[in-house]
Amino acid sequence: MSKFVTIGKSKLFFDFLKNEIISGEYKPGDKFPSIRDLASKHNISNITVNSVISNLVTEGLLYVVQGRGTFIANKKQDPRKKKKMIGVMFFDFSLESNVEAGMFNSIQENLKESFYVIPYNSYNKLELFYKGIKGFAELETDGMILVPPASEDYDPSVVKSLLTPDTPVIFINRNIPGVKADFFAMDFELAAYKAVKYLFNKNKRDIILLKSDSPSLTQKYTDGYARAYKEAGLEYDGEFLIEWHKGLDKAEADLKAILKKADGLIGSDIIIYRLRKVIYGSGKKIPKDLSIIGINDTVYSRFMNPPLTAVPFPSRKIGEEAVKALMDRLENGRTEDITRIISTDLVMRESC
Repeated sequence: MSKFVTIGKSKLFFDFLKNEIISGEYKPGDKFPSIRDLASKHNISNITVNSVISNLVTEGLLYVVQGRGTFIANKKQDPRKKKKMIGVMFFDFSLESNVEAGMFNSIQENLKESFYVIPYNSYNKLELFYKGIKGFAELETDGMILVPPASEDYDPSVVKSLLTPDTPVIFINRNIPGVKADFFAMDFELAAYKAVKYLFNKNKRDIILLKSDSPSLTQKYTDGYARAYKEAGLEYDGEFLIEWHKGLDKAEADLKAILKKADGLIGSDIIIYRLRKVIYGSGKKIPKDLSIIGINDTVYSRFMNPPLTAVPFPSRKIGEEAVKALMDRLENGRTEDITRIISTDLVMRESC
């Protein structure tokens, strides 16, 4: 029994099975072992085996007969029928509540028949981000769509060393300096600007901004916030800009200390939801005493009571444009990098 224990387990197992098929271990038309049998024999999860089998089918080495099983294909196939593989790395595909689910669904919906995707969760961790890029390179993906970790503490030289030369890359939300890639993002600066302007129109003046856990996004939030204040001829108090990523307890304490002075609140709807006990416990009535605008418009905007007015993250638009841009590079040989910053309008609800 062969054992696969390295971090490149999927790649090793793929190469192992591919070699068995090509070497003549099986004849065209032979039934291939089931996913359950392969998983048990080689001590590999069903999920990993299923992914590898799918790749072998895509390569034309296996074919599936519904209700009967998987069989060995005729290896004398036209190599031009091979589909192109796109590696997609987000924080967590399993969370239906986050913006990434919408992006991934849009990527799949706009994918041409000659392409397929390999998903990978980085869980917003740098080491898994590096591991994911290395894994995509080992799988010889034709292109990558990546969301870099929010911490932004990656080393551009390490990222460049892990990427296969000439493999097209698209970054979403955070760019990595020195790495050739297309870039797609929400207009976070405009989102904060629109939110503050709207609250000004509601006669709110003392507005709290919950910073992002991402340095570049925090800068964009702050720039938009400051621009709105400047245009209104007003000054803002720096203590109204609150960090939350250093710990929820500290964020709750900071918010509690300043909330009594505030009449407005802007930030990620997920973070607002996490801080809801402080907000509800302040005694302020929403929206009379405190108007709130969420950024991203995930399900957490609707979980709040009352539901939040929000600036939606353009998940579906970014997913669609990103995958179309990557397919354009692969099919048409485009070499110039493109950057697209996408804005959205406020969705009005009862929190303002």
